[in-house]
Amino acid sequence: MTFYCPKCNRYGMEWDGRAKVLMCYYNSCNHIIRIENQKRIPSPEKISEVIEEDAKRMRNNVHTDKIIPLGLSTGAAGT
Repeated sequence: MTFYCPKCNRYGMEWDGRAKVLMCYYNSCNHIIRIENQKRIPSPEKISEVIEEDAKRMRNNVHTDKIIPLGLSTGAAGT
């Protein structure tokens, strides 16, 4: 079953059972969504829920995979 990818806006998201992730199989995208503590194939409802959460995170521009050290300048003058 193929699902909508929140990054490239195409139907390319599929469950990768070996890696235990949702992965967009378009070469220009390759977006990955990890589902925590998933031992079996998730239900379509669970997959849709996780994709919607990821889409909201992308709309809000929240990056949970990048750590920004404290004390570094963000480009503001005088800091």
